[in-house]
Amino acid sequence: MTLVFSGCARDGDAAYKEGVNALTVQEYDVAVEKLQEAVTAGSDRERTMRALGLAYMGEERYSEAVTAFKEALKAAGTSTGELECDINYYMAVSLSKLGEYDEAVSRLDSVIALRPADRQALVQRGQLELYLGDKENAKADFDKAVAVKKSDAGIYIDIYDAYVKRGMESEGAEYLSAAKNADSGKLNDFDKGRLCFYTGDYEGACNYLEYARSTQQAGPELIGLLGRCYCLQEKYENATAIYLGYLEENPDPTIYNELGLCYVTEGDYASAAEAFHNGSEIKEKNTYMQILKHNEIVCLEYMREYEQAAVLAAEYIDTYGDEGGLMSKEYDFLYTR
Repeated sequence: MTLVFSGCARDGDAAYKEGVNALTVQEYDVAVEKLQEAVTAGSDRERTMRALGLAYMGEERYSEAVTAFKEALKAAGTSTGELECDINYYMAVSLSKLGEYDEAVSRLDSVIALRPADRQALVQRGQLELYLGDKENAKADFDKAVAVKKSDAGIYIDIYDAYVKRGMESEGAEYLSAAKNADSGKLNDFDKGRLCFYTGDYEGACNYLEYARSTQQAGPELIGLLGRCYCLQEKYENATAIYLGYLEENPDPTIYNELGLCYVTEGDYASAAEAFHNGSEIKEKNTYMQILKHNEIVCLEYMREYEQAAVLAAEYIDTYGDEGGLMSKEYDFLYTR
């Protein structure tokens, strides 16, 4: 029995190494396959489930990532070291992608309790607290993150970006000012592009973001911002080409929303409505669903498709309610057309 077990363990270790190597070069499908083999063959469960969770994150399979991370922590038992801290951090990121913000904050609490100067964890928790309406604790976390290394301009941009996404530009203005005054030579191309964008230099932003796109794996945040910069320069063909090219391989609700908004700016409401509708067809981890459905209704109204818009408005009210009565007024208007 000992010889068989040892052979399985060696097989598991070999599969684990292959999986980690695939993970390193972003071959996530291969990584998942090999790491699953490693689990079956008896490789160390905590480290293997952690790596499997990271591979699932790479494929944007966040529910499965959370399950893998929980299995890793279960295997760790009562241990609370650096590896467990690392697992909790990535689980928090995955939970936030799924819209489970309270649990994500709880996981980050565990990380920060062990690593109080972890800037990534502090910023991540601050972003979530801001989303949950806890502005005081969010600012406290942001300021702690900044205090760790005041010369890092990238972190100021991350923080300002969090305020922008919540419509609180004025409250985040101090961080944008700090980013402008920091050493921009230490910024990567993506951060340089973001800084140009927020300071109104859209041409410069496009240059930096295009270079970032050519040298790294481009995610929806980079693609969305790059397309927006082209739209702001009225280079709509560039923007739509970038969005459509990305969507061919990576259906993403945020990019469908950006594509729709670009078509709206051009006055092409039919294409915009189609983009918003396609985005709303993505059911898993779609935190933009309500926005996409609202935008589709507005486009249909512009197209004078009142009957179809009225049907969607009624469905919208049933699903999301009607805080402030705005959609009810919209529905009443459409119903009487």
